[in-house]
Amino acid sequence: MAISFEKLQTRAPELVNLAKKAQFNLSKHDLDGHAAKVALCLDHSGSMRASYASGQMQALAERVLALGTQLDDDGSIDVFFFGTEAWHAGELTLDDYRGGVDRLRAGRHLGLTDYAGAIRAVREHYGLAGPGATADVPVYVLFLTDGAPTHRTAATNELRDASGSPVFWKFLSIGDEDIPFLQKLDDLSDRVVDNADYQPVGDLTLVQDQALFDLLLVEYPEWLAEVRGRGILR
Repeated sequence: MAISFEKLQTRAPELVNLAKKAQFNLSKHDLDGHAAKVALCLDHSGSMRASYASGQMQALAERVLALGTQLDDDGSIDVFFFGTEAWHAGELTLDDYRGGVDRLRAGRHLGLTDYAGAIRAVREHYGLAGPGATADVPVYVLFLTDGAPTHRTAATNELRDASGSPVFWKFLSIGDEDIPFLQKLDDLSDRVVDNADYQPVGDLTLVQDQALFDLLLVEYPEWLAEVRGRGILR
């Protein structure tokens, strides 16, 4: 159940307009009343330094948290980072989201680009790493990066292994050029279901809120129908 706009006005008034835009797009995709856990998985490689310093990642996290309030009434999203290693950093909540991205990554060095570790960390956190994993509520993961992974075969294998889990992967890339490897993951064969979509967004600061929420929901309703039909989502 979504958090009401009235409660948001009390706890996080700066997010109300974002949440209304998110709800509008959920309705447009026939997802009124839909429940999901929402996770944000952020590239923590060296090339991302400016994106953190400029506040772009914090702004993205606030947009994702606003979406999360309309999919889950606990008022939080899980945040993961991946560099040379991947880790679950904690939650971003309505009460502590301001400056939350930098707080959650404090003391960590920027590193490489471990997609495989990130995919594995998310599945393990939600208890969905084993074969035949099912759930009553799906996990929606926004996975943002500015480059291809350090270990491509490992990333491919992890996404393929995850295809029978109730986890949807929305890959976004920032930067001047698209990332062909992410398109390969989007089109990957030999999966239980098509569990991912890739959208290159370039400069996030130029993407309007409504347009971003629209991109975030591309292919998600179709994935939901497929995992329900296969019994992966109960």
